[in-house]
Amino acid sequence: MSSFSQINTNIQSQRAFQNLSDTSEELQTRQERLTTGLRINSAEDDAAGFEIANQLEARTGAQGQALRNIGGAKSALSTAEGALDSQLSILQTAKEKATQAANGSLSQNERNAIGGELKELSQEVDDIQASATFNGDNLLQGNTLEFQTGEGTDSNDVFEVETPTSTVNELGIGGKVDPQTADGQSVNSGDFSSNPVSEGDITVDADTSGSTNQLAGNLDGGSFNIEVSENGNTSDSKVSFSVNGSEDEQQVDVSATGETLTLETDNQGNSITIASDSINNISGDVAEGETKEFSVSVRDTNDIGTRLDGGSAADARSIIDDVDTAIDTLTSDLSDLGASQNRLSFKESNLETARTNLNAAQSRIEDADFAKEQTQVAKLQVQQQSGTAQLAQANAAGQSVLSLLQ
Repeated sequence: MSSFSQINTNIQSQRAFQNLSDTSEELQTRQERLTTGLRINSAEDDAAGFEIANQLEARTGAQGQALRNIGGAKSALSTAEGALDSQLSILQTAKEKATQAANGSLSQNERNAIGGELKELSQEVDDIQASATFNGDNLLQGNTLEFQTGEGTDSNDVFEVETPTSTVNELGIGGKVDPQTADGQSVNSGDFSSNPVSEGDITVDADTSGSTNQLAGNLDGGSFNIEVSENGNTSDSKVSFSVNGSEDEQQVDVSATGETLTLETDNQGNSITIASDSINNISGDVAEGETKEFSVSVRDTNDIGTRLDGGSAADARSIIDDVDTAIDTLTSDLSDLGASQNRLSFKESNLETARTNLNAAQSRIEDADFAKEQTQVAKLQVQQQSGTAQLAQANAAGQSVLSLLQ
């Protein structure tokens, strides 16, 4: 039966409406692609493509962070390299000075003056080593630095760099001395007429596990400035001591046995002390209400300057050999750092290439073809206008039945 004379159900209008709805929906999809630049804007657009594209996006994002990690790694290694370069310059100067000191035309005073300069150069080598830090981590302390240079968590994505330890001892220009003996101790009488303590009278906890003794645990040693005072509240034998400006004064009976003056302690119970019977002449040299100072130095290293001070031309020639060895060590360390930096540069280049290729793959999957989409939009706009007109005509078709009722 023809639907011409039916007015309750306008099949022609429903078909026109359905076609117009499909056209409008497709037009909306095409316009969304043009506004976002993406062919896939939700999983329903292309389920498989959506999954692949998002996995690729996660990888390229991680690769971008890995590239920034490599930049940070190169900055850290450049900091270490700069510190080693500075130390190398100091060693080259030290070699010049030692070569000068080896000349027999120099007097002992001149050689001692060069020794004093070498002491300062040795100290600067240690200062540079201690200050070579990056984000709070020391770069020249023999640590293993691990850099995440890939987008995954696999061990192959971690780049390890072994950093050198460039202290004077490790470079062979410090030399070990026993802090328990007079070689590792020195006393400056300061305000006293003579040394109140003799070298070797200082008790030092030392680590004797190696071939040479050294300060035990976390003891630092160094120079200790000691203020000595007597006041009206103490007897002649009771003396107050303040070490390195500490407000916690120590009261020591210098005439008694068993009492000690503590210069340094660590968290492991190790200490550097002076027994009271070693300083019993102090009370007679400090009047009531008077304060005097003297200093004590305890160390487990003996730098090249100390070795040259009071030494001969032969000692200077020995120092030249030691400095040459230290220079060889530093240049080898610099070469290793340079090789690591080269590897990082190759990793950076390879990662950039991989990231570019993955971006291209992601683009091919989810990016919209603007020319194609715009062509489809133009076609759909014409279809939408035509569909709207046809829907209007289909809705008016039922009115023709009225002519049958006249």
